Amino acid sequence: MNMNTKRRVLTAALLAAPLAALHPASPGPSTPFGEATPAAAIQVLRDFRIERLYSMPHSEGSLIALCFDDRGNIYAAEHGPKLFRITPPPLGASPDSAAKVEVVFGDLLKPDPRPPIFGMVQGMAFVDGSLYLVRHGDLTKEHFLPDAIVRLKDTDGDGRMDAVARIFEFPAVPDENPGWHEHGVHGIARGPDGKSIYVIGGDRNRLPSEKSRTPPHRNRDAWGQRFEKEPFAGGWVMRADLDGRNAEVVCTGLRNGYRIAFNHQGDLFTFDSDLEFTVGMPEYRPTAIRHILSGTDSGWGGRAGAMEWSWTPTWEDIQPPVKNIGPGSPTGVCFGYGARFPAKYQEALFACDWSYGRLFAVHLKANGAGYTAEAETFLSAAGLPISDLAVSPADGAMYFVTGGRGTQSGLYRITYRGAESTAPAASRPVAATTAALHAERRKLESFHGAPNPAALDFLWPRLAHEDRAIRGAARIALEWQPVAEWKARALSERNPRIALQSLLALARSTDAQTGVQRELLDALDRLGFAKLGPDEQCWHLRILAVSAIRHGSYPPDVAAKLVARLEPHLPSPDRRVNEEIVAACSALGSTTFHAKTLDLLERSRTQEEQILYTRALLHPLGKPAWTHDQRERFLKLSVQRVPYWKGGSSVKPLRESVLASVVAMLAGDERRQFAELIAAAGKPAGIVPTIPRGFVKHWTVEDIAPALEAGSKAKRDLRNGRNLFTATGCILCHNFRGEGGLAGPDLTGAGGRYTPIDLADNILNPSKVINEQYSLSIYTRKDGSQVVGRLVNMSQDTLMVATNPMDPGGSELRFSSKEVASVAASSVSLMPEGLLDTLTEADVLDLLAYLTRPPAP
Repeated sequence: MNMNTKRRVLTAALLAAPLAALHPASPGPSTPFGEATPAAAIQVLRDFRIERLYSMPHSEGSLIALCFDDRGNIYAAEHGPKLFRITPPPLGASPDSAAKVEVVFGDLLKPDPRPPIFGMVQGMAFVDGSLYLVRHGDLTKEHFLPDAIVRLKDTDGDGRMDAVARIFEFPAVPDENPGWHEHGVHGIARGPDGKSIYVIGGDRNRLPSEKSRTPPHRNRDAWGQRFEKEPFAGGWVMRADLDGRNAEVVCTGLRNGYRIAFNHQGDLFTFDSDLEFTVGMPEYRPTAIRHILSGTDSGWGGRAGAMEWSWTPTWEDIQPPVKNIGPGSPTGVCFGYGARFPAKYQEALFACDWSYGRLFAVHLKANGAGYTAEAETFLSAAGLPISDLAVSPADGAMYFVTGGRGTQSGLYRITYRGAESTAPAASRPVAATTAALHAERRKLESFHGAPNPAALDFLWPRLAHEDRAIRGAARIALEWQPVAEWKARALSERNPRIALQSLLALARSTDAQTGVQRELLDALDRLGFAKLGPDEQCWHLRILAVSAIRHGSYPPDVAAKLVARLEPHLPSPDRRVNEEIVAACSALGSTTFHAKTLDLLERSRTQEEQILYTRALLHPLGKPAWTHDQRERFLKLSVQRVPYWKGGSSVKPLRESVLASVVAMLAGDERRQFAELIAAAGKPAGIVPTIPRGFVKHWTVEDIAPALEAGSKAKRDLRNGRNLFTATGCILCHNFRGEGGLAGPDLTGAGGRYTPIDLADNILNPSKVINEQYSLSIYTRKDGSQVVGRLVNMSQDTLMVATNPMDPGGSELRFSSKEVASVAASSVSLMPEGLLDTLTEADVLDLLAYLTRPPAP
């Protein structure tokens, strides 16, 4: 499909974020394959310079990890057994100067008496003169060798590591998920106390220690799940001393973070992975910057092949992310501390996206007891698999490597050449109230891991705290105390917020104690559902779900009473409450919830909402009494919407199964009556469903500017603006305050970044400035043919390109990089022109006002 045709077909709005600070503004030079991406092909923020210091021959490997020693030497590991030491050329050296690369170990484990098959290093850190490596072993039964932390030392001071010791082995079982190395143990970092090391593991490995700061009673707490004696815990972070002793689990529920980094305040962060198959589905959890908090569960409970367990942060016991990024493949992270960069970037957390070739600068801001963040694309290029990065203590430059999965490796250096000061930045002052909240959270965290007689009186009032990090730390501390010491207090508590938090802790802490369920329900009855606010109603509903898993299914008479209590609250003004009530009523066997759920389905604005309500209607525990009109309505809604569901590879089979299930609900005569509708459901759908709207005007910036000036004084119709956000297709690609897709930039903060006229200019002229993060690439093959799309994955010589980024799972093409002559950024935006041509002047003003209005206080 040529680009002009593509632009006519696409009707979704992919608003390009401003790239005025990036260069080059026009597409960069084509990149030849067979060597590491040239520096000139990488777009980077203005006044920063990139040098390619080394393009690694394929015969030497593919780099996946690096760190600096205290002399400014780089240690780097490849996707195999080799460990390299690299001496970069000095700053200002001639372009012909090359990095000095030498192999330190050909086989990292030769000193080991048990011969390994593998020896891949996934993480490394230089601490007190020792090089710590997180090394993969071999989990096959024949050559079983657990993953381990290995410490290398230079015992004679000659600059060479000559002593090797395994200081910690990760628990494993022979032949258990032996092939999932990419989801095993990964990064390692020195603790802020200088006396500890922290390691992050993916969702393949078992928990590394029985000692833990997370409560021991984790489970699959969702409607329709079953109680598990030993449920998967997902990815985790562990802490140990410098000799690998006294290990403890810090948190669980991560997907597959690759690296961790501490800020100056001693808080730990990672860039966690998504599950790309589920893009576009309600269970999809985007890649995200996560604050690693003591005892928390981030909601991922999958493991290796069982990857469907993902819980929403709407649930109070699931830790929310600091910042969702979107689809990608997270790898290295580091703070800019020590870099000779402007202060803003010295304080930034840098996060690598391997699959989309991006490096983000994440600007964290202390907020309450936690953080908020804004992310900007610092550099990007197609086919730039950034695997790790670090700041040199010797020259203050930032270095990164590309590689992994056998892809082309290179070593790069980033320096600043602008006029801003690069002097070491002073610590940013933190407001006294914020500092006090952080201290309060840490005090609560000190009660994690073991019972403490001083805990109850301190934590109890903090269960009601408005700050989620505070009340979460308080609830976790409560779960560590003997239940007998606080159960009666929880059941009799009159403060609704304290009561609900303590009852949630009670439900989570009393596995298989069936008598507790009745006591919980009595306590919830006394609180009254109708008197609660939306947040507290969600907590109430969460307790019901947890109790159903931990204590057993509700007896039919109890389930009927719960349905009678909940169903009248549909619809709620709060989307979260609607979704939780529908899930509860479906699981509790309601025979009447489908009527109001059909209303919610018809009003739903996003694909994710449609899937959630459709699933509830198709898979209820009870047998709703559907009328003929209701079945017809459900069929029509499904035919109108389901064929347009797009996303990861799990969406296509979902589409097919949903349509088949809806048809199966029909009686024989109804199938004949609706034969045309059923046939329409099987026809290929377009890119997005369209709502017929007549042409009004081909708007230009010059047309809109005076209208904006005059209309800014009038009160705008924000409800109409919200409806137009859906009608124009913007919602399919953009998220705005919790609603919408992820194929384009999050517009939640648009009002703080754009004036209305700037926003209009971006919409009307989408190709004027294209953010590389959301652009397409043109792959020119050696036979002259071209593929236009977005690179979503790589494996050795195989490139995987989504020709429709809105439907990556349904549009992926695979071809060999050996077929490619060059790759260049497209100069045409995925976002089409003319998106506002069906809107009146009042409509345009309403839409812009909706997107730029300040958030509610």
